[in-house]
Amino acid sequence: MDPRSIANVFDARAERYAGDDWHRRYAERLVDATPLRPGDRVLDAGTGTGFAALAIARRVGPAGRVVGIDISQGMLTQARRLVAAAAVAHVEVVEADATDLRAWPASTFDVVVCAAGLLYMPVAEALSAWHRLLKKSGVVAFSTMKAGSPSAGRIFRECAAGFGLTLRDPSETLGTEARCRAVLESAGFTGLQVIEARVDFESLDPTLAWEANFRAAEMFGANALSADQQARLREQYLRALDAARRVDLAATARADVLFAVGHRAESPQLTGVQT
Repeated sequence: MDPRSIANVFDARAERYAGDDWHRRYAERLVDATPLRPGDRVLDAGTGTGFAALAIARRVGPAGRVVGIDISQGMLTQARRLVAAAAVAHVEVVEADATDLRAWPASTFDVVVCAAGLLYMPVAEALSAWHRLLKKSGVVAFSTMKAGSPSAGRIFRECAAGFGLTLRDPSETLGTEARCRAVLESAGFTGLQVIEARVDFESLDPTLAWEANFRAAEMFGANALSADQQARLREQYLRALDAARRVDLAATARADVLFAVGHRAESPQLTGVQT
């Protein structure tokens, strides 16, 4: 995936994303699962609108430091607003690629956290970069959807296939406990823990589900559809989503997620896990 295309998609989503309580709860659940100590220096890789960064700041306290990085200017604008509103002085928000962190010397951070962002990055490259930045016994923690979740995304991909779009499940690479463990071990992390959880949507707004899924699909060619095709895809998707909600609203309005935690080994021992 081209980083500029990813940035453009999230620039367009930033304002709505910043007001999304589900994303905030998802980020905070990851931070709750991460072993953080007062005074820790933490990198929030793919900080987005800053939900995880702010939760981390509360955990590490004013003696700690949080650096949130992202490639989306729109997301960073929202993150800076959130940090300013919270009046926390120990959070810095910086534009940077989470897989190219040569600006920071090795062993800079105690913890690297990535809330929901790793699926948009080359996984092995990102984990290798984070391994270098961690101090001895440092911690990496990331969150991901389980493969096939949420239902709204799976239904969108099924509908899109009828319009010639082959959209892979973005959570496929990391979407099982075994896959999370494999990529962490491959990057040289040990002491692994993978926690299964669910984060329910307070409500499932079909219009928002359409917008989120279609914007994400633009990275994979959905914007090449004609206006008529887009309108027909939208109509078909909303109809299919409504049918799924009628059958099992609870299943449609939840996300099954994984929180993965690993500890830095002395040197990465890459084994060529395919990402």
